[in-house]
Amino acid sequence: MGRGKLTIENTCRYTHFTWEQRLQLQYHYTGAGKYKKITSPTVLGKLFGKHESTIRRELKRGMVEHEKTDLSTVMEYNAEYAQSDAQQKGSAKGPEVKLGYDWPLVEAVRHLIKDKGYAPFAVIAEFNNKGWPSATRICEKTLYNYIQAGYLGDVTEKDLLYQGKRRKSKGEPNRHSRASAAAKSISNRPHAADDRSEFGHWEADTVVGAKGSSSTCLMTLTERKTRFEITRRIGSRSTEALKNELDVLERQIGATLFKQLFRSVTADNGGEFSDIEGIEYSALSSKQRLTLYFAHPYSSFERGTNENQNGIIRRFIPKGSDIGEYTKKTVRSVQDWMNSYPRKILRGMTPRMALQAELGSELCLPGILEVRR
Repeated sequence: MGRGKLTIENTCRYTHFTWEQRLQLQYHYTGAGKYKKITSPTVLGKLFGKHESTIRRELKRGMVEHEKTDLSTVMEYNAEYAQSDAQQKGSAKGPEVKLGYDWPLVEAVRHLIKDKGYAPFAVIAEFNNKGWPSATRICEKTLYNYIQAGYLGDVTEKDLLYQGKRRKSKGEPNRHSRASAAAKSISNRPHAADDRSEFGHWEADTVVGAKGSSSTCLMTLTERKTRFEITRRIGSRSTEALKNELDVLERQIGATLFKQLFRSVTADNGGEFSDIEGIEYSALSSKQRLTLYFAHPYSSFERGTNENQNGIIRRFIPKGSDIGEYTKKTVRSVQDWMNSYPRKILRGMTPRMALQAELGSELCLPGILEVRR
């Protein structure tokens, strides 16, 4: 059987396999080298972390006739043939493969990405949660492929949160310079907060406007387990303004619910968090309402959940803008968008849904976490 020359690329569009995975699949299927021979699609699916039907389709794609030494023939999977087939068919594919003339689906996808800022995973999760606009079904990878290939018109990677860029790797933590912060180091935080097994552990920060603009900034609080977000506009990046806003929040929801909601808060080493006692103790009683911890200096990755959330806020309130020009109603709408956005880390649930699962629906009723107008 003749084949054209194969130019190996690491990945092919419109397929769930890389070149390396195809080689590994061939070795397992044929029992080559030191690989254990496995021909069961079910077992191979578990090995590769893919659905059984995906394995069956891939095996069908790469099956070719091989001649044995006794001149008999046998059908075996060939990685090179499968890769060549995927590349050739992938280069000829367009949106008509699955989207076809399904304009309701195309428009729904475009609306969620362009108008609401959704990522491909969130688009699929939104359809799964609220219903698909048509009978056509696509997966997250297929949608990414169409965006990268430019098959969805004006929808490009620039419309996505990270715009196709890779995120930076973590660095090593530095030592605390203040004794008060060292005593409250993140190293002393409960393990249940570190592994996100317990609800009620938050990360905090302030988001500031452009230099020379008003002193108004945002206080952001992100719950580690559910990714639920509370964003408040405060008058300045000061200890007094931040403490006062926490006091307002406590009065709005009550001391009992506040303590149930906030077990701990992990902040950076900014001066606005220096009033440890004022932040930790209740404005309604003399009791402690939460425990404050500090991340290591220049180690924002230790508060990665909150940093990612702040990046989302910047999509709506860009760097260089004056936060004082944004009303509290606008800030609330950004908060609500984030809490209604399906998250891959939550298996398609929204932070609001995850919060309801933890504490019950009464906490999510309108008005409970309202901002002041």
